[in-house]
Amino acid sequence: MSIVVEIFIWLLIDTLLGFIFYSTGCFILKAFTFGQFESKFKDFSNFKANKAKKVNFIILLGFSFYVLLIMLIAYLN
Repeated sequence: MSIVVEIFIWLLIDTLLGFIFYSTGCFILKAFTFGQFESKFKDFSNFKANKAKKVNFIILLGFSFYVLLIMLIAYLN
């Protein structure tokens, strides 16, 4: 596989995982703040436009949710 195709695939994976983690982080913040937190995007194209802003905390929150979920499933099994 050429290097251009590999770079394209990794950028696509990064964008999709970032969107999933950011969406989960927004949902968690909205649930814990009882609806006071407002997400800054409505669809995928707005997420890509707002990705340049500082959203590391929300993405980390979404990522940690999935890590804790996997750890809980492993513990219960």
